[in-house]
Amino acid sequence: MATIDTDLAPRPDWALFFDIDGTLLDIAPTPDAVAVPPSLRENLNILQQRLGAVALVSGRPLAGIDALLAPLVLPAAGQHGAEARAGNERMTVVPLPALRALVTPLQEFAMARPGVLVEDKGNSIAIHFRSAPGRAGEVQALAERLAGPITELEVLPAKMAVDIKLRAISKAAAIEWFINRPPFAGRIPVFVGDDRTDESGFAIVNEKNGVSIRVGEKSGTAARFSIESPAAVREWIAGLARYYR
Repeated sequence: MATIDTDLAPRPDWALFFDIDGTLLDIAPTPDAVAVPPSLRENLNILQQRLGAVALVSGRPLAGIDALLAPLVLPAAGQHGAEARAGNERMTVVPLPALRALVTPLQEFAMARPGVLVEDKGNSIAIHFRSAPGRAGEVQALAERLAGPITELEVLPAKMAVDIKLRAISKAAAIEWFINRPPFAGRIPVFVGDDRTDESGFAIVNEKNGVSIRVGEKSGTAARFSIESPAAVREWIAGLARYYR
């Protein structure tokens, strides 16, 4: 696998797609505890102003993405692609009742286990164990037991969490939604992500002859390039902002 600092020169016809947690931002004990450096907002804003085609593709809901980066508002896909916006265009998937029915048993499970947190996003559910890493196997097993029999649902291990989402939605579908619309259409897609929930995004970008970049782990991924950490991603973005300025 190539590294972006030695093997990847920026181009003026890129369309940039970024995951957030574990990619732009360091993982924190809870989703609300992440720190957003002001320089990251500034550099993303420069990229959006100069390049035009910049979007966030995250497991977070759109409202959460906007609150995190305020006052900056970027094109974005939330909940692994269950909702998206580009300009005045919006896309939202109708919540599945079978998914909604899992919220209560998952919350009851978490209440009995300190350090486990259930994040109900509407069209997806994340069970975090960042503050209780010893619960990883237990959380995975519960998610599989509850969601596994439901064919419309998919259980995805994430970084210190397990996500339950609709099988029909993915970061690949979200990226494809963007690249069929201006200003993303006709550009070379570049996607930066950090865990299994991003693998479908890497696959679609590779299929489009784009650039797939995995943060951290270098094995067991479809990504063709690697970068070592969110801090290194932020540094790279600062360099892109200078390049496109």
